[in-house]
Amino acid sequence: MSGVKIFVSHRIDIDSELIKNPLYVPVRCGAVFDHENPMNIAGDDTGDHISNRRMSFCEFTVQYWAWKNVDADYYGLCHYRRYLSFSARHFKTDEHNMIYVPALTPRAKDKYGFTNDSAMERMILNHDLITAEPAPVAHIPTAHGKQTTVRELWDAYVGIFFKQSIVDFVLQLIDRFAPQYSGSAEAYFSGTLHRGFNCYVMRKELFYRLCSFQFPIMFEAEQLLDTSGYTQTMMRTPAFIGEMLYGIFIYHLLLQESWHTKELQLVYFRNTDRITGQLELAKRYICSYAEQGARMIIDPFFAKGSQRREALKSVYYSVTHAKHRGAANISEGDGGNGSGKNGAV
Repeated sequence: MSGVKIFVSHRIDIDSELIKNPLYVPVRCGAVFDHENPMNIAGDDTGDHISNRRMSFCEFTVQYWAWKNVDADYYGLCHYRRYLSFSARHFKTDEHNMIYVPALTPRAKDKYGFTNDSAMERMILNHDLITAEPAPVAHIPTAHGKQTTVRELWDAYVGIFFKQSIVDFVLQLIDRFAPQYSGSAEAYFSGTLHRGFNCYVMRKELFYRLCSFQFPIMFEAEQLLDTSGYTQTMMRTPAFIGEMLYGIFIYHLLLQESWHTKELQLVYFRNTDRITGQLELAKRYICSYAEQGARMIIDPFFAKGSQRREALKSVYYSVTHAKHRGAANISEGDGGNGSGKNGAV
């Protein structure tokens, strides 16, 4: 087996389905806060780590841990419920250009190529970079309607994900720490294709460049931001910045350099809890599609992370007595990381 390691960021409060494939390395995100480890998998709290930043850095704590503590020829990152599809088939996607699947089942693992490690390995070794297909901004709903550019998409979340406009702040930090990416950053934010969710596989050389680009800026942003009055969602601003930087980095590699690259579809699994039986699985599908329909109505009026959204969730929980992380949760779906970060879309 080649030195390909795709790190899967897992939440510490969910006993998620694991994929039996030697290429995948499941890691608990924010493991420093996990004293039980019911999944019996590695944590991001050994060696040089930032595990205690999981509430603000989200899945980036796993990426940092991999960068500092694991040697590989290819590094990848995905989330416990967002994976790159390695299937030869092309599937229908939603407005975020993701394949929506209610549950991570054995059948789904096979359908999207997660269990065929030899085919995955061949594809990876024939490329320098594999990343997710971008999402057209014009298709993505926000509380302020459809937007046109990547910058407008992020700005639509001011007061929800961020306390103030963040794009100019990011551009200033790039000018200071990595001016070689300044031109690509301006062009990316002016573009119409959003590249988010931090799911990829790339050569070691590129992975080290990505980390060296992202983390100094994220650490500096963490120091400079005044977080007084921040909501829990706003506390994840460093992670949102990291997601922006990921999009910029991929844009730069694709348009400014010459690498052998490939784009794959991104699969989103609404529920990844371990499956206990067919009846439970049927319930998940019913709840998942019902929730998806509800979101189409709710999202335009109750923006993700907004106070109105939080108030709606409180009413929902009080009426249904549902747990905050329940399968029928109408709150924003997390981005597959240790802290429940939703991502910009």
